[in-house]
Amino acid sequence: MTRPSGKIYTLSLFPAIDTTLYLEGMEPVRELPAQREHSEAGGKGANTAAALTALGLDCACICLMGEENAGLFLRLLDAAGVRCIPIPLPGRIRENLSLETPQGQYRVMRQGFRADHRALGRLEMVLRERLRPGDTVLVGGKLPEGITADDLAALCELIHSLGAEVTLDTAAVRPAQVERIRPLVMKPNRLELGEITGLPVERLEDCVAAARLLLRHGAERVLVSLDRDGAFLLDQEGLLLARAPEVEVRSSVGAGDAMLAWFTAALLTGLPREEALCRAVAAGSAACLHYGTHAPSREEAEALLSRVEIDPAGNLPD
Repeated sequence: MTRPSGKIYTLSLFPAIDTTLYLEGMEPVRELPAQREHSEAGGKGANTAAALTALGLDCACICLMGEENAGLFLRLLDAAGVRCIPIPLPGRIRENLSLETPQGQYRVMRQGFRADHRALGRLEMVLRERLRPGDTVLVGGKLPEGITADDLAALCELIHSLGAEVTLDTAAVRPAQVERIRPLVMKPNRLELGEITGLPVERLEDCVAAARLLLRHGAERVLVSLDRDGAFLLDQEGLLLARAPEVEVRSSVGAGDAMLAWFTAALLTGLPREEALCRAVAAGSAACLHYGTHAPSREEAEALLSRVEIDPAGNLPD
C-alpha cells in the first residue's frame, strides 16, 4: 500500500482507560482477588490511532486528557506505539472497568473530566499549528461534559478551513451537524445509525435508507458496520455490501475503529472502493480475534482478506 500524501491525525475529545479484571466469580461482601488484569488506552481516537500505527502508517492522536491519570494513559499509548499530542485539563480520564467472570461480564464506567471553552480554545490552537492542506483528521468518540455537538461541528469546520479532511465516528451528532461537518467518511454501527438519524434500523433496507439521509446531509461516504454480518458502503456510486468471514470472536470492542482506520487508509492511498471495503471488513474481523481493544496487525487482517465477499445482493433498489 502506498502512503497518503498528507499527515493523518486522530482527535479524541473524551478518551478512556479500559481495564479488564479476570475473576473466578462474584459474591457479595467477599474479597475477590483478580486472577489477572489488563489495561489499554481506549476511546475511538486512541483505537483508530493504534490501528493506523499497526498498519504501518505515521499517525498522531490529538487528545484532551485529565491530568490526574494522564501519565498512565500516555504510557499505555506509548506501549501501543501511538504518538500523542496531549492537551491536559483538570480532572481524570474516564475509566471503563470490565469484570470477566464465569457468570458473564460486568462493566463499570467511571466519570471523566469536564471540558470548557478554554479547552476548546487550546484545541483550536493545536489544530491551527499542526494541520496543513491534504491532512486528514479522524474524529470520533464520546464528548465530555462541556462540549456540545455544535462545538464539535465548529471544530470540524475549522479543520476544513485549514485544508484538511474529516472522517467522523460518533453518535453525538445529528443530521444538522453532519451538514456542517461534511465528512469524507462517516462510520456508524447499526445502533449509532439509528441514534443519529432517528430512523428505524432493524432491517438492512432500513439501514440503507438511514445512510441515504446522511448522504443527503453532506456525508460523502457512509460506512455502516453490521457486526457479524460485515458492513456496507453507500456513496454517490451506489451501495456495496461486504460479508464478514466467520471468526472466533473474543471481543468486538475496537472492531469498528479498526474498520474505519483501514478504510480511510485505503481511500487515501487511492484503492478502489470495493477493495477499501474488503480491507475494512477484514480489519474489523481481525480485531475480534483479540481480547480487549488490541489493534489487529497487518498480517492478521490480510490473512482474512480473501474470505471477505462482496455480495451482489447488497445492491438494493433505490
